[in-house]
Amino acid sequence: MTSPESCAGIVTHIREHVPGEKGQVMEYLIDMEHHYTAHPCQKAISDVIASLAVLSFSQTEFQTFVSRVQNPDLIVEAVLASVRSLLDERDGTAAESALSYILPYAEHPDEEGGKYRSFRDFIEYAYYITYVTPEQDFTVHPYLNCDILLQSGRLAALKGEKNRARAIFTSLSVLSPVNDSILFARADFCREEGNLDEFRNLTIHCFEYAWKPEDLAHAYRNMGYYLIETGDYTGAVTCYLMGTTWEDSTETARELAYIKEKSQIELDVSYILSHGREILDERNIPFGPNLKIIDLMVTYADECKQDGDFFEARKYLSRAKALELSDSLEREIEVIERFIEDNTIF
Repeated sequence: MTSPESCAGIVTHIREHVPGEKGQVMEYLIDMEHHYTAHPCQKAISDVIASLAVLSFSQTEFQTFVSRVQNPDLIVEAVLASVRSLLDERDGTAAESALSYILPYAEHPDEEGGKYRSFRDFIEYAYYITYVTPEQDFTVHPYLNCDILLQSGRLAALKGEKNRARAIFTSLSVLSPVNDSILFARADFCREEGNLDEFRNLTIHCFEYAWKPEDLAHAYRNMGYYLIETGDYTGAVTCYLMGTTWEDSTETARELAYIKEKSQIELDVSYILSHGREILDERNIPFGPNLKIIDLMVTYADECKQDGDFFEARKYLSRAKALELSDSLEREIEVIERFIEDNTIF
């Protein structure tokens, strides 16, 4: 196995040995990418190579570079990850610059009757064909393209280009219909426009499709915001506290302090904690994760075990446990991990 320290050493080596002659940089980075293909540190190495490529090349040169590497998707994904981070930090100028390098890879398929769909993960695909439109035939479109378009929509929203952002988000909702990332982006857009009813509606869908703990927590924080705006402080506190079950957030402490200041009343937190389900039920807000999502994960994990793919089985059981917080799933994961340890040669 490769330690984080050795990965850092490789990354440092690559950075420190970039040729001073600009004309030699492309061949150097291509050689490094080829050399470390399939290396345990490949993700970190691809990240630094992509960063150096963006710093060193024009957009045209970058496309030439991507066409020559062995794992182009990893390079594009590394730049995309930096765009996401820059948009999270609301650095529109830097995000737009980085995004310009990968927009050529954001091909949007011709829908023609809605025949293309895109998914972040297998579990979204499974949920879509099981519970949303089981009778529809469609072709799966690579999600990387969809994600680039999503970030371009976020950038448009940040720049105040409302019509462009709205058009992108609406189009992506058709292409990737059970994707919380897109729904959250649309909800943020509605919040900024003051459309609270649509903000709530989109957030309810986020609860249904959430397969990541952070997405479920995000949905509760969104609903907490909605309830503050409608003056329902008991409901808002309940939602913010529920969200902390799956993810800690500085936003929660800030909003709870704001509620206390604005309401000018002492909310009974002990009552809220003991009556959370009742409080949420009264407001038609889901209590906890969508059990259908968890059932799909566990079922798929069982299929993986039967096929001998214990790593994939562990991944989906771990995801299910992260949502359900189940002791029985924890024990099943431990059994799989012992089996992997006993049968893996390092």
